[in-house]
Amino acid sequence: MAGKEDNDEYDGQFKSSGLYWGIKKGESKFVLECLRQGEPLSYCCSKTGNTYLHLIVTQASPMLESKYVPMIYQLSNVDFDLNVKNSKGETALDLSIKLSLLQIMVSLLKCGADSSDKHLELIQRHTKLFQAEFLNCFQKIHPGYWDAIDNNKTFKVNVLIKSWCRINISRNGKSLIEYAKESDGDEKIIKMLIDNEASIEFAHATIAGDKEKMELLLCNDSVDLQTKDLSNRESYFEPYSPLSLYGAAIKYGHKHTLDIVKGYKDPFMIKTVERQTSNANSSVCIIL
Repeated sequence: MAGKEDNDEYDGQFKSSGLYWGIKKGESKFVLECLRQGEPLSYCCSKTGNTYLHLIVTQASPMLESKYVPMIYQLSNVDFDLNVKNSKGETALDLSIKLSLLQIMVSLLKCGADSSDKHLELIQRHTKLFQAEFLNCFQKIHPGYWDAIDNNKTFKVNVLIKSWCRINISRNGKSLIEYAKESDGDEKIIKMLIDNEASIEFAHATIAGDKEKMELLLCNDSVDLQTKDLSNRESYFEPYSPLSLYGAAIKYGHKHTLDIVKGYKDPFMIKTVERQTSNANSSVCIIL
């Protein structure tokens, strides 16, 4: 069974939802359907203060992360607050580091979760043998788009875009692109954000397995079906191996979406992903 056993730490109302059981079983397709049906997301468990996002993180483990990564993107795509805290004051990003969940940590960062130097301290305290890998992945994204705009870091913006970091994010009611325009920053940065926003939204929909959203986004002429995540690699000791949309669909088991991206296969990456999928014994081995 995917995920961890239910030990009654959650209250009855929290456990009565389809979302709860979809997350517990590690069934991202079921979770996506629950979101489509409009199941309420705002409820927090009265016993733990955990939200469904916290539940996703606590159910994952280093060997089962790929089952839960799509759920992170699914919640992000419906504008769930990725920075919400539980009763202990922990965000999902905090927990992902404390539990040594590399893929979950990276997914949260790429979806727009706030990061700070506090997380560097958590990595140094909790990730032990994998500390160098966690630090490398974290620092590739941290401190993110907002800082890059404030300091006119064009190169950093390009790195974030090439890593499929979401552009369609907001802070204090203002979108990232609006903020960039009002900050009187580098016009190259603004153009890069505008040109790549739809493509990254499509990539996130692909990882989420949301075929309906993928089809809707294809109506936007600026979607680049040849986009690749250049930050992907098998392990800290392997060279980077860019992940195509087709490769991402295979990696996360979304065969129902392959007909949309099948014309943009990356033979090398497909073979790599298939090998990773069959090697269930490797832990903390793939980042996205």
